[in-house]
Amino acid sequence: MDLWLQDLSAILSGDSIKGISLADWALAGAVFVGFLFLRKLFSTIVTDFAKRLARKTRTDLDDNIIDALRDPLRFLFIILGFLAAINLLPLATQTHTFHLAVAGSLTTFLIFWITYNMVVPLSFFFDHLSGAFGTALTQDLKSFFIRASKIVIAFLGLMAILQEWGINVAAFLGGLGLAGMAVALAAKDTVSNVFGGLTIFIDQTFTKGDWIETPFVEGTVESTGLRATKIRSFSKALITVPNAKLADAPVVNWSRMTHRRIKMTIGLEYSTTAAQMEAIVKKIRTYLANHPDVAQDDVQKVHLVEFGSSSINLDLYYFTKTTDWLAWSDVLNANMIDIKKIVEEEGAAFAFPTRTVHVENSATTSIG
Repeated sequence: MDLWLQDLSAILSGDSIKGISLADWALAGAVFVGFLFLRKLFSTIVTDFAKRLARKTRTDLDDNIIDALRDPLRFLFIILGFLAAINLLPLATQTHTFHLAVAGSLTTFLIFWITYNMVVPLSFFFDHLSGAFGTALTQDLKSFFIRASKIVIAFLGLMAILQEWGINVAAFLGGLGLAGMAVALAAKDTVSNVFGGLTIFIDQTFTKGDWIETPFVEGTVESTGLRATKIRSFSKALITVPNAKLADAPVVNWSRMTHRRIKMTIGLEYSTTAAQMEAIVKKIRTYLANHPDVAQDDVQKVHLVEFGSSSINLDLYYFTKTTDWLAWSDVLNANMIDIKKIVEEEGAAFAFPTRTVHVENSATTSIG
């Protein structure tokens, strides 16, 4: 603390700092502040004017590009102010070289920052693929592209900055070779998950919003990332499953049903006559054949199948046009009521489980 106070006292009482006159420091500081003023002017006038023009266009691309470039371009004025200030100061060669390296690193950072921010706006071309791949799959591919591109850009930016400081990146990466082998062995599951995700994208196994069922999970797909897929179960829990596991597992995609099945068994009482049974079967077949919500291009099965333990069983097997679960439930609900009416109109009834117990009386003899 005392040493710091002594340096401050020397600065205040002298006419130079670190061998550079106060006038030079003041000029460099004024130039830097001037660039900060230009930065503020740029934000207030140029950026706002560009945004007003962008709002008048029909596309959001120009708005997104302006938003992506705004902060990096504001940072550009700081770099320019820093370069102008150090060039005005009579710095020693070694010190000047160091400051130039800092400015070079900042410039490299700025370039990769712009590239990083432009990934999202320039990913608009994926939106034109929705006709070929579907909206949900296109969004998954777009998200995958954005994440992968940002990781690559960040890595290349780091390598470029290291190169600015004279670090041999090739030797650095080569030195990581042996360590990379160990990392690769440790990260083999991660790599397999990445390739599993690519397999899911290419095969279009499922997309966001699909209802899927596997041997270990069932629910609605929320997102597919580089490593894992997030599935929302019907109990509203979020389940994260590694992509490699999903890629190797049998997946039932219920969202891609062409029709939705209804399967039920009706038990008629044994007191139902043959004529009644024949009429019931005929009426149910006619009912399904004329129902607007029943798929007519698929199987419709209405048959007596067995004499059960307490009923004569009638099997119904058909499909609805809708695959939506709530709409399917409404159709099933209406069908059950109408089929019950058909059975009642024929004077028959549904059976319920019964058991008849025969008690055999036996003579007993008492000896007394």
